[in-house]
Amino acid sequence: MPSRRVFAGLFIILLIIMGCAKRSTAWQNPDKLELLRQIPIVGNPMDIDVEGNNVYIAQDQGGFSIVNLSDYSQKWYTSIKSSDGSVVDMIKIRKISAVGARNFLFINETDGTDLIRIVDISNPDSLKVVDAITGATQDISDMHFFNLATPQGSYIIETTYTSGRNVYYGRYNGTLWLGQDYTIVPPASASGAAMDTNCLYVADQQHGLVIYNRANQQKLGQIVLPGEAQKVKVSGNYAYVASRQGGLHVVDISDPVHPVKTYSYDTTGYASAVDVAEGYLAVSSGSGGVYLFSLSSPAQPKFLQQLTECGYTNTVRIHNGKLIVGARDMGVMIYDIED
Repeated sequence: MPSRRVFAGLFIILLIIMGCAKRSTAWQNPDKLELLRQIPIVGNPMDIDVEGNNVYIAQDQGGFSIVNLSDYSQKWYTSIKSSDGSVVDMIKIRKISAVGARNFLFINETDGTDLIRIVDISNPDSLKVVDAITGATQDISDMHFFNLATPQGSYIIETTYTSGRNVYYGRYNGTLWLGQDYTIVPPASASGAAMDTNCLYVADQQHGLVIYNRANQQKLGQIVLPGEAQKVKVSGNYAYVASRQGGLHVVDISDPVHPVKTYSYDTTGYASAVDVAEGYLAVSSGSGGVYLFSLSSPAQPKFLQQLTECGYTNTVRIHNGKLIVGARDMGVMIYDIED
């Protein structure tokens, strides 16, 4: 019979093996997401916006597309006419933002001189470039345009975008771009920005989340987060931050002077984009695919499922019960979020 010494040795070896084994992955619901449609595109879907039934896709060197969610029909644009009748080529599109209520589409063109083209989309069969935003538009990493439900004087649209180190805020009257209202210079290079009624939130890479007063642009608070803050989405009293190698972080911003982290989740790959809508949270994490969470508890999201079939992902949106993914090698993938 084996001696006690042999049994003891085997026990120690077993403990070592168990200690070296990776922790099991979190439970996930593999039936939460159902693939509805894969839409091949030319180029790389760098950015996505959704308005009504339309998905707007910035395809880098492939121009841009508009996909109708009702029938998944696609219109692909590599050039469109301008208001003077000339043709404007869509060469290298990195960011895209639609304001459907005002029939405008804003496109970040990065070929040659970086700028933001303003496109009239009131006639879906004949889009038209009507103006451009130039100056302080180099190396835009985040860009959002919003409808002003209550116009401010002649202004009907507002925007915040990050360019280089800075964050810019401006308004548009629907006819002529008159320049930014103000500029915020954060401690590091701003990668993303979000707004609510009172504050502007900056994903400021290694400086984490920085919060500013919109009225006077003064810094209110800051919280340093693991990783490098890339994008931020605000919902209620919480800011959700995609923080590259740091994964996902949730920050309580009910007191913007003293923000408090309430949750973190270390995603595989580099967390580069985040979206929050309809009680769900989604994180695009590069080679790690997409992570879906329930926000039944906004301070402590519940992990539901990781999608890896998309391959390398750039961005993600949640809209009308659907998860819309921009994937480098797979195009745009649209999933139904099962209740």
